[in-house]
Amino acid sequence: MCLIPDIVKTPLNYTGNKSRLLDQILPLFPKKINRFVDLCCGGASVGLNVLNRSKEVVCLDVNKNVIELLQTLQMFSEESIVAKVEQIIKDFNLSDTFNNGYDVYKKYVEGNNGFKNYNKIGYEKLRNYFNSTVMDLNTRAIYLLVLLSYCFNNDIRFNSSGKFNMPIGKTDFNASIRDKLHSFKIGTKNKNIKFYFSDFSVIKEFELSKNDFVYCDPPYLITNAVYNLANSKNNNPWTEEQEKALLKTLEYLHKNNVKFALSNVLSKENMENKILIDWIKLHDFKIVDIDYHYRSSSYHKKNRQAKEREVLILNYDI
Repeated sequence: MCLIPDIVKTPLNYTGNKSRLLDQILPLFPKKINRFVDLCCGGASVGLNVLNRSKEVVCLDVNKNVIELLQTLQMFSEESIVAKVEQIIKDFNLSDTFNNGYDVYKKYVEGNNGFKNYNKIGYEKLRNYFNSTVMDLNTRAIYLLVLLSYCFNNDIRFNSSGKFNMPIGKTDFNASIRDKLHSFKIGTKNKNIKFYFSDFSVIKEFELSKNDFVYCDPPYLITNAVYNLANSKNNNPWTEEQEKALLKTLEYLHKNNVKFALSNVLSKENMENKILIDWIKLHDFKIVDIDYHYRSSSYHKKNRQAKEREVLILNYDI
């Protein structure tokens, strides 16, 4: 559990979410930051939690669906978001334990399946409607939020055709998800944070200075997270070419006296990220080992006990 008080929560259960590592990562960042850039932000758990030490926060990610959802949640009031979500829940006859209580659905619960039996038909109708209906971006984002609340592991995944394809899960739009939404809204209220759909290469256009800071949490080259399954039709795996391009971008920052921190995995079982290891040695960057035992982080590891070395790579003195 993260030891940092008053953590701003993200409503997205994103692969590689760093919310449980904030107490290890944030103390290593500069105390005062002019502009903080969260590259490959995912659910933005890191960017959301530097708002009190940075004048401006910019979160970038190549997942357009994620960015549009974050933008929509930032734009509209919590009350209007919840009202729209609850209407969709009613329209598709999904469980609503927050308003109706658990006992209403108790007879549908078998073993460890949660509300799967009750929600299966309605969820599949909702997913089909989402995948086949043209909507404006904000409406689409709210529908996606509902799907994420009811799907397996509350995770986000689209196939190569752009269709949301996560199966039914055990939960619903419960108190925990509402709490994350509330935390997100409170945390971003009157704060200078922006979400952009872009890859890491755009960083060169930001004209960053020595008082700015970049945090980067890209896909890990040698792990078997969902985004790295080469045989998956749902994702394009992170490649050595992308890894090298990202490292070149970080070199550019270093040469321009911009501080950065890079999260990554150096080794796992019998594999090593030799590209990254050689790059670190070449530039004599600092390595801080991270305790990766955060079990609910949605890493989709086949073997969660597999030994690996997760690190934070710094181009500055702590």
